[in-house]
Amino acid sequence: MNRVIHTPEGFRDIYGNEFEERRELTDRLSRSLESFGYRGIESPAIEFFDVFSKDKGSTPSKDLYKFFDREGNTLALRPDFTPSICRCAAAHFSDAKEPLRFTYRGNVYVNSSSYRGRLNESAEVGAEFLFDGSVEADAEILAASCEALKSCGLTDFKIGIGHADILKGLIEAASLTENEDTVRSYIENHNFFGLEQFLQKHNVKPDLTRLFMALQKTFDEFCELSELFTLSEQYPRIHGALERLSVLSDLLKAYGVERFISYDFGFVSRFRYYTGLIFTGYAYGTGEPILSGGRYDHLLENFGTTGEAVGFAVFCDELYSALKAAGLSLAGGAVRRTLTYNEKNRKEVIRKAMEMRSTGIEVTLQHEQPGEK
Repeated sequence: MNRVIHTPEGFRDIYGNEFEERRELTDRLSRSLESFGYRGIESPAIEFFDVFSKDKGSTPSKDLYKFFDREGNTLALRPDFTPSICRCAAAHFSDAKEPLRFTYRGNVYVNSSSYRGRLNESAEVGAEFLFDGSVEADAEILAASCEALKSCGLTDFKIGIGHADILKGLIEAASLTENEDTVRSYIENHNFFGLEQFLQKHNVKPDLTRLFMALQKTFDEFCELSELFTLSEQYPRIHGALERLSVLSDLLKAYGVERFISYDFGFVSRFRYYTGLIFTGYAYGTGEPILSGGRYDHLLENFGTTGEAVGFAVFCDELYSALKAAGLSLAGGAVRRTLTYNEKNRKEVIRKAMEMRSTGIEVTLQHEQPGEK
């Protein structure tokens, strides 16, 4: 293989109509988020390794692209925007008196194993709502995510929401803290038969087992959670999470996005920094999420400041696949013209092309071939 003309594994070229459609997609997403008051921010693709290290709850070291600078510092290509935005906020906005709303766009890099079939470079557009721990902020970020997807023409999607304290509270109440990774693995792999056997082996109480088993269900409406409310009453951390989601459910109705929402408490994120609301979005045409997000109230502490925050990222590659599967076009609608010229009329044609370009028409100049008129 001639490596000079091929991309490394996990990377690819994007050109032609696909390039134009993807640019239109990111433009629409950004404009939608800006309509909610989110302002653009740009962070470098390369950060110090410590920004994403294990204690931040971000991407495992083995999945990072790491290298060294001239001074011997370990650097990493950005695998996740959220820690970078938190670093920016700590560096430039630590004395902010009001909540901050940021939107970003760019590529992330994860050194995935080739058998996963995923690209190692992918595009994201997202939003972060910093220094606000309210349930109203949770509702706004969910509404903004729904409207962002709708701005691209997608109307058939679901965002499953949950709360990190439900699983954490269950593990805590069942005295399984030392086995947290095992429990998470069962749930992440949807192996609830194995989980039930594991709980029986550790003599977990029947009411807690029923709550654990509820993690495999998806609820279309919050009113379907009445049994979970009753079972969780003696477990404050779990019950408190459900009560907050109840308030959130009412606020989402005010935004008019409740039909896009379901309740999925078995979602386990690869990011360990989530502390409250967690959510992931799916659509037909792709087996991977088209977006995910959540609340991360302690991540800013790793960068020398404090403040609650919530945010999400749209995975543009997956969203693009969903739009194609739905037969939706992202054509920008530009008017294109080609003008030919020869040695005699080239100045006149150039002036005409410039006039047309000033009106928004895309003009390509082409030298007249022999035999053409």
